[in-house]
Amino acid sequence: FAAYLEEDNTKYQAQFAAYLEEDIEADGLEELYESVHEKIREDPSPSEKKAFSPDKSFKRTAKLSIEERKARVQAKKDAKNAELEAEDDE
Repeated sequence: FAAYLEEDNTKYQAQFAAYLEEDIEADGLEELYESVHEKIREDPSPSEKKAFSPDKSFKRTAKLSIEERKARVQAKKDAKNAELEAEDDE
């Protein structure tokens, strides 16, 4: 914490933005960990987990057949050859 604060304030702001939002300083970090450990010792049972729901909007595209892939490569080759011939003509 302190090294970043002295060295580069913008880097400090970016690196420790979450801590700054919660008003946690370097000096209070040890006390924070101790309080968290005390709470865990009081009630060690895990908290309820939220149900995971994946994003359904992403859909993989179907694989291309070998003929489609070869045709695609040939089209790229033809385009590049036409580009090179146009350069040679100039």
